[in-house]
Amino acid sequence: MRRGRRSFEIRSREAGSIELIGNKGGHTELVLLNDGIPRIGARSAESPPPAIFREVVSGLLRIAHREAVIRFKASVPARRRQAVLAWFGFDVLRRNTFISDQVVVRHPGGRYTGEDLIEISNLLVGLEEVVLAAPNFVSQYRRQAPPFILPLEWHLDRGGLDVLAAWKRTTGDRKVVVAVLDDGVDVDHPNLRASLWRNPDPSARDQIGRDFCLPDHDPGHFDPRPKRFQYPFDRTKGNDIHGTACAGLISAGGFGQGSVGVAPGCRLLPVKIFNGDALTPDEWVADAVRYAAKHADILSCSWTGGGPDVELALEDAGVGRQGLGAAVFCAAGNEFGAAVGFPARAPHVIAVGASTDQRERAEYSNVGPEIAVVAPSSGGIRPIFVSDVSRPGRGFNPDSLYASGFGGTSAATALAAGVGALVLSVHPDLRRDELKDLLQTTADKIGSGYDSRGHSDEFGSGQVNAGTAVEEASKLASRSQDAKAR
Repeated sequence: MRRGRRSFEIRSREAGSIELIGNKGGHTELVLLNDGIPRIGARSAESPPPAIFREVVSGLLRIAHREAVIRFKASVPARRRQAVLAWFGFDVLRRNTFISDQVVVRHPGGRYTGEDLIEISNLLVGLEEVVLAAPNFVSQYRRQAPPFILPLEWHLDRGGLDVLAAWKRTTGDRKVVVAVLDDGVDVDHPNLRASLWRNPDPSARDQIGRDFCLPDHDPGHFDPRPKRFQYPFDRTKGNDIHGTACAGLISAGGFGQGSVGVAPGCRLLPVKIFNGDALTPDEWVADAVRYAAKHADILSCSWTGGGPDVELALEDAGVGRQGLGAAVFCAAGNEFGAAVGFPARAPHVIAVGASTDQRERAEYSNVGPEIAVVAPSSGGIRPIFVSDVSRPGRGFNPDSLYASGFGGTSAATALAAGVGALVLSVHPDLRRDELKDLLQTTADKIGSGYDSRGHSDEFGSGQVNAGTAVEEASKLASRSQDAKAR
């Protein structure tokens, strides 16, 4: 290492996201929002302007400008500390009042951009002598409160799922992942971006999900966005607009007066299995189920169809969650009271029918002994308000990020899957059959026709109630912990 001052040479980098390595090896993915803001006052022409980043996961803003914060291990001698700082041309601005080994530093010429400071921090945190290294961010903080439910979102209110009661305990744990197997999810939607699953392996090609409609040697295989659109663009037929709505019902963030999902604190894994109305090989769907069960706790399947390979994949999903089993929620079908469709009638899934805002069975909802529960949807006076694809001119409501005409057992299934995610957020040790039982025993007995076991072919065990389900799950988790402590 040379004596004296020198400036670290920053290598060129491509535009896009940048990762900040944490002191414990974690990664925070950031996206640069500005190429710079106008310089003001007497700032040096050589001094880069503040850099504004947005955290990909949380959506929060982070601003970096000139300064970095560094903490050395207490055992590192002063000479070595000075040498490390001199290598990057840093001067010490101030020492932390409470931790003497921690300093705020800056290059006297102010030559480092925000991206430079991140790169330098990543290098420093890899040194044995350094405990902490990061830009001295000015950050946006979000005061935590239950998300706001819009008047249009009746399905979340007390007459629907009663999620506000559940949110008193949890809005979802980010460790709980819900896979949406459908025609793609708009991963660029401002109300969904913060909810996306991110592959913990930075070298993996499937960073945010997969498209099983394309071979795995195709780069598009690792892009689960909607891809197929045809006129009229506001119809499910021929358009990849269904999965985004389902994903939003599960975990939309409710930002900017937009729609909010049942479990906004949980994460979404987009798994694309449909391409418009094109026929889909069972092998693709079955492998998508197996893939999703490797990474997700819950699979949401708002569709019907498939054969033996798909059924076996649903059974294979039982080894997910380290043997507890990935819970698979499936739509009963919309054939106006016909028998429950496949895969909802398979033995290893949770079959979901639809109820209305009048707490009646939706006329279109299929019926049968396989129905586990129902969840709110269209068919009464009010439909379901959802997130819509953000691509201009596409979606159920092509002029907006949101639409209010969604429904069917598709919506009901996504909502029930969201409740399942809330339950696993407070009791992650439940097996998938235990989760199904809990949702059934805590359901509201709407309508009539229940047998001595409390089951109805129209309503299953009743309408899912997020508040009572989470309350019961919390009690079971406490009892389990007490039993382990004895």
